[in-house]
Amino acid sequence: MAVLAHGHSVTRRLELERRAFLDLLRMANTLSEPKEIAQQLVVLAQHLSGCEAVAVRLKVGPGFPYAANLGLPERFVAMEDDLCLRDDGGHLLRDEQRQPLLACLCGGVLSGQIDRQEPSFTDRGSFVTASTTQLLAAHAGSECLGRTRNRCQAAGYETVGLFPIRRDGVTYGLIQCNDRRPRRLSAETIDLLENLAASAAHLLQLTMA
Repeated sequence: MAVLAHGHSVTRRLELERRAFLDLLRMANTLSEPKEIAQQLVVLAQHLSGCEAVAVRLKVGPGFPYAANLGLPERFVAMEDDLCLRDDGGHLLRDEQRQPLLACLCGGVLSGQIDRQEPSFTDRGSFVTASTTQLLAAHAGSECLGRTRNRCQAAGYETVGLFPIRRDGVTYGLIQCNDRRPRRLSAETIDLLENLAASAAHLLQLTMA
């Protein structure tokens, strides 16, 4: 029975991935605006993840504001839309390469400034936690997670997944999955979402060039 169950799981995963890929191909043929692509991506990502809230950030100017979302409260989007760090005069803070400094875990994933030895980060540069409460308790006083603002946890989200949309060293945005329930992203689902982000990067490379 276990073998049958595993075979069914693999078949279902492949079918979901095939459908997502076909949906992306349809987008490539019908959509030309990055924001339209983002609006379709959140639908796909929500279907694959089963999370209650899904959003896509895209590169605009120095930052990566939300381009589309399903389920995130308006107040949360308003607070988290701008990731760029600024000084008291409102000027952008930049690193040694003159790149804008980005706040929170979203900023770390987007900039690629992550600790790959930290279990919450994957080999492909994504961040995933099954429980923000446990994560923050385990890293109290530590800097290994970067400049966190903890707003996902404050909003009640336990499961958080951040998947960079990146290709050939260029970051176009990220897919964000949030859920108030813990442990909503399995290893299989994480792999599906990372593959979706990789396919989206190829599509956005054509439209955002």
